[in-house]
Amino acid sequence: MLMSIGLVKKSTFDEYFRQCRRGIKMGFYSDSNYKVRKDLDKVHENQFKNLGEPGSWGSGAQRIAIASQVREACYEKGIQERPGHSSDHDDTILPDVAKSLINKLSTSPKDFLEDSYTEAIDGGLTNEEYVEIVGIVSRVTDMDIFARGIGVELRPLPEPKDGLPARDRPLEAKQELAWVPTIPSHPEGGKLAEDLFGTGHKAYIMRALSLVPNENRMHMELENIQYLPVKNILIADYQHHDGLSRAQSEVVAGRISAFNECFF
Repeated sequence: MLMSIGLVKKSTFDEYFRQCRRGIKMGFYSDSNYKVRKDLDKVHENQFKNLGEPGSWGSGAQRIAIASQVREACYEKGIQERPGHSSDHDDTILPDVAKSLINKLSTSPKDFLEDSYTEAIDGGLTNEEYVEIVGIVSRVTDMDIFARGIGVELRPLPEPKDGLPARDRPLEAKQELAWVPTIPSHPEGGKLAEDLFGTGHKAYIMRALSLVPNENRMHMELENIQYLPVKNILIADYQHHDGLSRAQSEVVAGRISAFNECFF
């Protein structure tokens, strides 16, 4: 059950950032009335820091603008409540086609069909830029919904770091059956495939962001900590969460997927 945002003491949240500025370490979700696992707390903190760093195809400023646009779209639709802290960032550096893509992915992903993808590409985005945007949108949405679920304000976005995007398109990527090029499963995908997904055949759901390997890695980091380590996915009695059995976890995951009309 979701808690009201107003139940959380904002002073606790402010104290976290005061302590960080003084070099004193506090948990990323120190203001939560619920206990958050330390490993999950740390991964979410690292994920937020990553948003402000230059990516593969977007600068730090562009990536923060993408994250900020996700939130603005959700505020306007009433999906999220605007936090008390300021997270103003320059969205003028994003072209309209990128904003349109972000808005649809953030607020109505079940309506995102192939013509939506084609519209983004025809509007001037490259496949690589498209994949990086999808990755950022999904990560920000994931962590913001987590914050809403435990009744804390959305975490402030970091200040963008200087630097140029790496623009490192993997040579292993090829057009398979997905809309965008992907890295094939190992062994066809070579060492990079083994690094990203391990050995053996892997479904597209695990390879969807592989055109931008770093986004794929960040996605899998969240997957491994919030759901369960992918290497253990076929172990039926493996239990990743103290409070839920594997069967209970799957019931929750399946119900949410059905509610969100998830294709998979």
